[in-house]
Amino acid sequence: MDSFLIDTSAYVRLMSDRGLRSQWRGHIESGLIRISKSTRTEILFSARNSAHRDDLEDELAALFGPAVSAPKAIWDWIDTAQYKLTQKGQHRAAGLADLLLAGTAVHHDMTVLHLDDDFATVARVVTEFRERDIRRSTAG
Repeated sequence: MDSFLIDTSAYVRLMSDRGLRSQWRGHIESGLIRISKSTRTEILFSARNSAHRDDLEDELAALFGPAVSAPKAIWDWIDTAQYKLTQKGQHRAAGLADLLLAGTAVHHDMTVLHLDDDFATVARVVTEFRERDIRRSTAG
């Protein structure tokens, strides 16, 4: 069974859609959905104050366990992926945050769970990258 790295877009949708959250509950509870340090940082940026940040941090840890780190060679992977995207005229499709998450997922043999069409573009060009759009799929 695939393990997933959740993108901020999918996290926001899961938190706002009870039906979707219920559908993915088994994956979350079994630890199959994790969060990267970069996505965790992006979500914590939205905190209104220190108490809210603490609450968010606790929620993320409870849902997704310890954050997954980017590999040391992430910048080489990002450079290669961006070059491949540029060759196809798609280099503006995915920004730094998307490529950082994609490279982390590839390194850890995980699939990015998202709500962002840029990841589908990356997957068409960078064949070792796997993505799953939470809008177009069901858990399982």
